[in-house]
Amino acid sequence: MMIKPVLQLPKTIRFLNENELPGNNLPVFKRWEESKNANIVEGYTLTLKDNNPDNNALGFRFYAEINIDNPKLWALMLALSETLPDEVAFLFGHVDFDLNYGNYQDKEGTLDFITQYQYELAEDAFINYGLIYNDEKTLIEVFVDESKYVKYWGVDEGWFRAIMEEFGLKEVKGLEFVDEYPKVREVLTVLDEKALDSKSLIELFAQKYL
Repeated sequence: MMIKPVLQLPKTIRFLNENELPGNNLPVFKRWEESKNANIVEGYTLTLKDNNPDNNALGFRFYAEINIDNPKLWALMLALSETLPDEVAFLFGHVDFDLNYGNYQDKEGTLDFITQYQYELAEDAFINYGLIYNDEKTLIEVFVDESKYVKYWGVDEGWFRAIMEEFGLKEVKGLEFVDEYPKVREVLTVLDEKALDSKSLIELFAQKYL
């Protein structure tokens, strides 16, 4: 029997164990059962911008969501950042608070700085972050959700698909994502005492970019 591939999640994210399910909560139990056969694999979805009035004024042409094995997440983020102009804003925040929108700065300098913390940014399930360029005509954004999959708003579909091919990622019909199911987020510093805690990392980014 063919074994279904499983996405490699960060060490800080896992599905609930049965003994962690809340009692008498049938919807949660149903989703937990469904998670055993969820289509959470490497791959991506791509949706062209529609005629929704809320989107008309936004300068992106398509939106994509991408699952990739966690050890390759940072490399993918860097590859997608190549589609951004030379000046970008760094987005960052804790999952329980509003996202911070940094000042526009040199892209390469920003990447050099945040790469020092790539381990925490790839593994810490309480932090989300991204890079954005947005003017009157163009919106390009690479955003890493707290569940550590990538959301991308872009203008050059050919370039995007070439990056996906470079990473061996296919467009997957019915692709699902880990945050669609009951899950547990572990604190990274509990699992690795050498890691920088999320509060300190966000304070560091705030000093640098706000």
